[in-house]
Amino acid sequence: MRKKIISILTVLTVFFLFTTVSCSYQRSIPPEKTPTPQSKGRQEQNTPEPDRNTPVPGRPGQDQDNLTKSDKAAVEENVNGFDISDDEQITDTAESLKMTQLNTGISQTEVKQITAAESGSPESTVLLEYNTQLPDEIKYAVQYTKYYLTYDYFLVTGEQEVPIRQSPDPNSAEVCRTYNGEKLALHQKVSGNAADGSDVWYKVSCKSDGTVATGYIPSALGITRKFQFDKMLASLKYLQQQVSQGKLNHINNYKNVNGAPPKKGNTATDEFGMRIYQSAPGYFQADTNSDYRYVPDGMLVRILGESGDLYRVAVDSFSKELYVPKKYIDPNNALSRLTHVVIVDRGQQNQAAFELSANEIRMVSYTLATTGLKSGSSFETPLGFYRALEKRDRFQYLKDGSSDIAGYAPFATRFSGGAYIHGVPVNYVEKDGEQVDPGIQEYLQTIGTFPRSHMCVRNFSSHAEFIYNWLDTSSGAIIVME
Repeated sequence: MRKKIISILTVLTVFFLFTTVSCSYQRSIPPEKTPTPQSKGRQEQNTPEPDRNTPVPGRPGQDQDNLTKSDKAAVEENVNGFDISDDEQITDTAESLKMTQLNTGISQTEVKQITAAESGSPESTVLLEYNTQLPDEIKYAVQYTKYYLTYDYFLVTGEQEVPIRQSPDPNSAEVCRTYNGEKLALHQKVSGNAADGSDVWYKVSCKSDGTVATGYIPSALGITRKFQFDKMLASLKYLQQQVSQGKLNHINNYKNVNGAPPKKGNTATDEFGMRIYQSAPGYFQADTNSDYRYVPDGMLVRILGESGDLYRVAVDSFSKELYVPKKYIDPNNALSRLTHVVIVDRGQQNQAAFELSANEIRMVSYTLATTGLKSGSSFETPLGFYRALEKRDRFQYLKDGSSDIAGYAPFATRFSGGAYIHGVPVNYVEKDGEQVDPGIQEYLQTIGTFPRSHMCVRNFSSHAEFIYNWLDTSSGAIIVME
């Protein structure tokens, strides 16, 4: 039983509206400004785009002679849709209450045992049972198990500690308490006595000091989430089928390396929400004077033919055939074999990784994720099928609206423009007039809640490291769905 704690944390929900997009502005940091590593930190627990022609620097805090050319180029925009200190403050409170995913997570095996043992409350009427299963076509072969998480879960959004009741009645006894950002094992949707204007409750399980308690929480205090394995499988099999029919190429315009695409108006995205910067124009006809939409860097395409300086391509992400200038596609750089796929669910804020062979699909991890926030100069993580472009042990990011480096994100796998799957962002700190690297941080309570990133997909650092080590970029892909 958790000790009742009366302190209330007001969750910071006001985010900064950024006035300019600055990912292209980069600067070299003189050796005397190189951040000094310290002991590691927390371990557990749309505006027009500017020109981007500034030279790319190296990364402070690492021997530049040991860096690849690609790694030296790893300076990106601010990766945070919200100020990262907001996430850290929420996390600090969760850790002080011992209400982080490591403390409270329940495994899928445990939830099956709970479901079999528990009977419903006599005061309730069951409206819906939650029982998501892994499809038979997917073999459970999970290798990453740091944080337990069930396939169906209830995301707590109350801005303070809230009680879980013995029955769906606001006057019934508490069985445990929960906190903002927790992901509780979800069993049923039921009707009971009204609380917070509704008689709908959810039957959930929580864990405290290793002991599992099951009870009820009002519907107003959170939302339901699930792993959409059926949709993931459908997307995976579709991509498998496409690769089996012949090699797939991809759009290549990282940091506009092959030229800025033509612009429509003064917005940073097109009418379909695709960002202009680091994209290629996809013309509806074999004519550069015809209308077009943007096809982002990294997006998989199939070359169907050519017309002068244009390739006719199938863009499966859009279910369209378009004409793309040849300079944006390298016909010799192709995905011809598919063995590793990460699927990010933008709607549910979770993801899963799959390893493929000729006759088998194996799920090697399933976990929480935080995707891009659409606001100001921050962008949604774009939907679609992408090549796993490259891996970097870390990349630096800039202070928003500035050419100054703010910090870095570890264990990064890039799949579109400056969009990566990466670990917890870390801001450098000032000490005695110098930038200091506080060390890789493992955990944020806000991962898996709502979009908070700039466009990237944020993971727990240990899971980002798992993906970094596991994924084969020569035969890997990233799918973003919802």
